Amino acid sequence: MFTDMSQPTHSTLSGIPGGRVSYSDSTWQPIRNHFGITAFGVNAYTAARAGDSIIGDHDHADPSVEQHQELYFVHAGAARFVVDGLEVDAPAGTFVNAHDVTTRRSATALADGTIVLVIGAEVGAPFEITTAEREDLSSVGFATNPA
Repeated sequence: MFTDMSQPTHSTLSGIPGGRVSYSDSTWQPIRNHFGITAFGVNAYTAARAGDSIIGDHDHADPSVEQHQELYFVHAGAARFVVDGLEVDAPAGTFVNAHDVTTRRSATALADGTIVLVIGAEVGAPFEITTAEREDLSSVGFATNPA
């Protein structure tokens, strides 16, 4: 993991360690944590097979947890997003936005090797590493960066 924020850093997605989390069949790669980013959340999910759950069904409506807007980008393969009941088939190169925090959203891989990038933050609030992210990191054996 990179901790020297005075120097530019880089990595390929395959160079960022990942693991399995309870809400997805895909491999979760905590990009934000890898680079120590503190302004927004960013992660990737890689599905080995078509039919794998990539993004578990969720929203951010509960005011006691993060109120993230989320932008999804299909980097490789294809995914079927369900956003408030609307199905969106998203081939590589497609963005899908869940602007409203009450929007229910999920995604399933339509092709082997589908990769979805997720970027999120709470509107008008300083970014904080969420309890959920800390729990995910712990579950795959990673320390939180920054601590």
